[in-house]
Amino acid sequence: MMKNDNLRKVLTYAADALCIAAGSLLCVFMYHPDASLMQNFASIESFVFVLIITMALVSVILKTYNEPIVGNITISVISSVWAFFISFVISVVFLLLVNSQKFNLVYYINLAIYTIFFLGLYRLAVQILRRIDSFVLIRRKTSDMDRVIIIGAGNAGKYLAEMLKNDKTKKLYPVCFIDDNPALNGKIIKGLKVEGNRSLIPYAADKYKANVIIIAIPFVDNSTIRDIFRLCDEANCNVKRFGNMTTFTADGLSKATISEIRVEDLLGRDVVKLDLKSVSEYIAGNTVLVSGGAGSIGFELCNQILNYNAKLVVIYDINENKMFDTEMELKQKYPRTQFVTCIGSIQDRARLRDVFEMYKPKIVFHAAAHKHVPMMEANPQEALKNNVMGTLYMVEMSIKHKVDQFVMISTDKAVNPTNIMGATKRVCEMLIQRANSWGSTKFSAVRFGNVLASNGSVVPLFKKQIQAGGPVTVTDKNIKRYFMTIPEAVQLVLETGALSKGGEIFVLDMGEPVYIYELAKSMIRLSGLQPEKDIKIEFTGLRPGEKLFEEISLSDETVSKTANERIFVLKAKYSPPLIFETEFDKLCQSIDQRDYSSAFSEVSTLVPTFPNTRS
Repeated sequence: MMKNDNLRKVLTYAADALCIAAGSLLCVFMYHPDASLMQNFASIESFVFVLIITMALVSVILKTYNEPIVGNITISVISSVWAFFISFVISVVFLLLVNSQKFNLVYYINLAIYTIFFLGLYRLAVQILRRIDSFVLIRRKTSDMDRVIIIGAGNAGKYLAEMLKNDKTKKLYPVCFIDDNPALNGKIIKGLKVEGNRSLIPYAADKYKANVIIIAIPFVDNSTIRDIFRLCDEANCNVKRFGNMTTFTADGLSKATISEIRVEDLLGRDVVKLDLKSVSEYIAGNTVLVSGGAGSIGFELCNQILNYNAKLVVIYDINENKMFDTEMELKQKYPRTQFVTCIGSIQDRARLRDVFEMYKPKIVFHAAAHKHVPMMEANPQEALKNNVMGTLYMVEMSIKHKVDQFVMISTDKAVNPTNIMGATKRVCEMLIQRANSWGSTKFSAVRFGNVLASNGSVVPLFKKQIQAGGPVTVTDKNIKRYFMTIPEAVQLVLETGALSKGGEIFVLDMGEPVYIYELAKSMIRLSGLQPEKDIKIEFTGLRPGEKLFEEISLSDETVSKTANERIFVLKAKYSPPLIFETEFDKLCQSIDQRDYSSAFSEVSTLVPTFPNTRS
């Protein structure tokens, strides 16, 4: 290695000596164009010889050739010119001392200018040739690799650039940085240029022929991801993330991974983070029953409740297959003594009584319900039996066995419902509020929008359709919905239990609703495909009972803030308790007698927006 470095220094000096000779010859030619070039050169050859020897000595002293030319052409030119200038001054002084009569100041100044020109030209030529050679070599070596633009030139971005350069197995080759910090614009970091801010993503992608963009920004918010995602779509690039909020530390970077952008990252708002410190105060040490515990929300409820050191979690669900999967998954994380699975329906009053008597829960989370609008429109009597009667039986058992806290999962479809599913959930909300005065149990309901990736939701449906090659089916181009992630939904449920004083309906500030058509296009792009080009989107028309948009509160409900600024409590003036109980009793009798025509009529009385077209 040392021999190679010394050889490089000698060759660079030899090239500089040739530049001095070339500058001297050009100077002679410019002054005596008609005379013999070599004859005139002989008149200054002693000066040139002294200049070249002096340049060698000065360069050694100044360490001019320690850094290779290809490292930084600016530094190389400045270093060589500085060494030449000192050598030139020394040589001129020497010439004046030896023979001042032959000294022509203008002549030697021109000689210096021509020599400096050749010194710079030589280094520029080396740099250009090296760039061309590197470009050809890199193109050859990276022909089967994706070309990557890194968003963020901070510690995470620098680490990622170094990692990708050293780990060829990832098949990702970094080509430049994009960073919104104007102070970094144009700088070279880890051998990569910072092209500018995020608005230049399409330009940089075209310039470097990049096809992948990786976000390496600590604590990036969803609005930034959405903006970058939009620009990446313009550039026809796939977008990924490097690490997450928990791995952006000095030690954590080594554990960070490159991952796909999630649907959650493209929500119309940043993910809501809730303060859950108060949750442990009422969960820890208590027995908690979760109905519908094998469903998407129910399972996450059980999972998070176990993290808060509940004495026992009673998981109640009718779906045997899902219950088996739930048990197997929870057993890997928690001791078997911390939870128990009970197969049963909320419509089975006797089974519920046995479970309540055996485990004596102090807290109940009621997540069991029929929730699919089109399916309930086709089987409306099942919505009545399960959602209304099942909830009534859960309420009765909770009051009878002196449960402290009862939280019911509701939905934004309960607001001004036009379908049987939403209408039954609205009736259940009214029941919960009325039941709060029937005993010592505190009753409340939590109302939120669609849950991303929950069983039967639009996200897993779209994923299947995309994997199958399309088409992706959307009911209407203008249909929009509020969305939450499963962890968000569950955190909301848990925290409202801590906030509840009894009789409330809680709702989360979910920002702006998301157009399902835009969600479909985003999911297609996340799969590395183009909407309408690779995957078609078909509009199937609104299904029975489906609305273009959902609301989160009724017109007569007042919205008040809670201790958590992102959670609101809804209150409204309802029918006098006696009127509600009378109508509700008629509804339950009709369901018990399987007189569904009368039952639908009673639902319409309790929920005026529900059209009674089934009687």
